[in-house]
Amino acid sequence: MKIPSMLVTTLLLWVVVQEGFAQEKPDYPGIEAQIQAAYSGRNWKKVLEISQLAIDNRIDYLALRQRAGIAGFWRGDFAQSRRHFSVARRFDHRDSVSLEYRYYNLVYDGRAAEAVAQADEFPTVLQRRLGFRPRQFITSLNLESGIKISSVPNQVGNATYLTIGLEHRISPFVQLYQSLSRLSQGYGSDIHLNQLQYYVRTDLRVTSGWLLSPAFHRLSVNGSGTTMTGPQQHGSVFHLNLTRSGDGWKVFPVVTYSTISNTGNALPDQGPPPKGGPANAESQWQIGLGADYAIHRVRFQGSYEYQKKQLTGTWNPLWNLNAVFTASPTFSIRAGYGYFHTTNFLESTTAIYNNVPDPTTDKTTLLLHWGVGRRTSLYLLGQYERKESTILNQHYHYLTATVGLTIPF
Repeated sequence: MKIPSMLVTTLLLWVVVQEGFAQEKPDYPGIEAQIQAAYSGRNWKKVLEISQLAIDNRIDYLALRQRAGIAGFWRGDFAQSRRHFSVARRFDHRDSVSLEYRYYNLVYDGRAAEAVAQADEFPTVLQRRLGFRPRQFITSLNLESGIKISSVPNQVGNATYLTIGLEHRISPFVQLYQSLSRLSQGYGSDIHLNQLQYYVRTDLRVTSGWLLSPAFHRLSVNGSGTTMTGPQQHGSVFHLNLTRSGDGWKVFPVVTYSTISNTGNALPDQGPPPKGGPANAESQWQIGLGADYAIHRVRFQGSYEYQKKQLTGTWNPLWNLNAVFTASPTFSIRAGYGYFHTTNFLESTTAIYNNVPDPTTDKTTLLLHWGVGRRTSLYLLGQYERKESTILNQHYHYLTATVGLTIPF
């Protein structure tokens, strides 16, 4: 009698457990009600959690993917948002919500060229809603100004900086950016340097996920003082960047070649030749590889490059590491560190060429980025930059504060 009783008891327990699991398993009405409530309350995190629970239990439909994609976008998880909208388009390939948010995902994820190329194929009604134009003389205006505060102002003065930039859309596959910058700085008790720089970059969208970006810098330095008169330095910088991007990742080899020529009295410099300023002409190469990868709302960026100066013939390593946290499409924060230990170098694909007499040891950076208004963005940059000088026979540093404004048209 004991064995049949045990079998009956085991069977009853199994039925009760299965019934409990069945009761816990989500169903469509319950999932839809929970998602609607979370979505109405703009609780984006909960929308994503409930959506994933539904998907794990094979509950999947267009509206679920749309709301999950929207939630991912507003949380700043652009790769996750794109994945949800890609599935949404399998339910309805004409879904305009998916197309619209895919466009904004690419824009805010730093892939504007890809977004523009895809928008060129959107229906006319959607293009009008986005305010998209395949060709536009000026797409945005960038204004940036900053100050570098020296720790030894009596020997190396503070520096001020101003740049004005314009972006143009030549075609859906060709973007052009150009800027004019001015850097002013005192050096020692007598010398005042002014650097003017023109920069132009073209972004060529070769095919989906491939971007070719040639750039050119032209700079001119003029010095004034009792020991320095007339133009002092001219330089040209040629830069080429090829970017391969995917869903949440980028890889980009970079090549830079620059030539610097000097006229007039010598600029202060610690490099060869050792008894005076720099030689009449100098050229150098800078080559390397950069990449970034997103894990939800955190993006890691890095680059490693080598610089070879003609005068020394040695290869000098330069590297950058950054982490970017995106709280939403309208706010992000980036912290980074760069090691250089050299003069005359290009930081990644920046528009500013570091052309200063004293070597930069390293830089620690903090960048805050806000969206203000409908599309205008504001950013604040702070840097701690360590320098070294054999002329001054000491190390010193800069504290840099920069404010920038980007206004789309």
